[in-house]
Amino acid sequence: MNKIVITILITFVTLSAAHGQEKVIKPKSITPMPTITVEKWEALSNEYGDDSEELMKYGDVTVYDDLYSGKCSWYCGGEVKSVTASSCLPRNNKFDYKGENAHDFNHESVWATKGRGIGETLTYTFAGECPRITTVEILNGHVKSEAAWQANSRVKKLRMWYNNQPYAILALEDSRTLQIFDVGILGYNDGAKPDWTLKFEILEVYPGSKYGDTVIAELYFDGIDVH
Repeated sequence: MNKIVITILITFVTLSAAHGQEKVIKPKSITPMPTITVEKWEALSNEYGDDSEELMKYGDVTVYDDLYSGKCSWYCGGEVKSVTASSCLPRNNKFDYKGENAHDFNHESVWATKGRGIGETLTYTFAGECPRITTVEILNGHVKSEAAWQANSRVKKLRMWYNNQPYAILALEDSRTLQIFDVGILGYNDGAKPDWTLKFEILEVYPGSKYGDTVIAELYFDGIDVH
């Protein structure tokens, strides 16, 4: 057996072993989208306060609090340097579908893959001094409306890579919700350390009723080292 074949076999076995050790993580919490527009949520929040009975009529508004309230969070100290996608659906007359849309804190703009999306990736880059991450939070699918969510494909399984090493598989439920995953403590919080990355690779999808592309509306983080 020549050296090239031996090298290929060793690489295959190593990767297979690494993938076989990946833990499957299910969401620790699932929060349905509010039954209210952002505009009405803002108006009621201003008029009655964030915890008013008027707001409670429209369900849990955690998603809007996360994205639009400006309340203190991991992002008070944490920052994503860049978000890059391996591909995206071409821009049309009204919208673009670039990878950055998955981290723009706007639930109506989305990253959409070119085609079904199996094997496509989103890569997030962080500075070494960035506060550490403990949770990944995902709005899976085109969550702006029930019709848009049904029409487009959603992610079923995401492989999570930490510094280019397979780390875990996130198993998403097929629901128009905010899904939060505990992923351990990732990162350095150390200015002497280099940049580091989290990459999310689509492994399986829930097919949409109308379109072939797969959509993630938001993928953002929470963590420690901020307060």
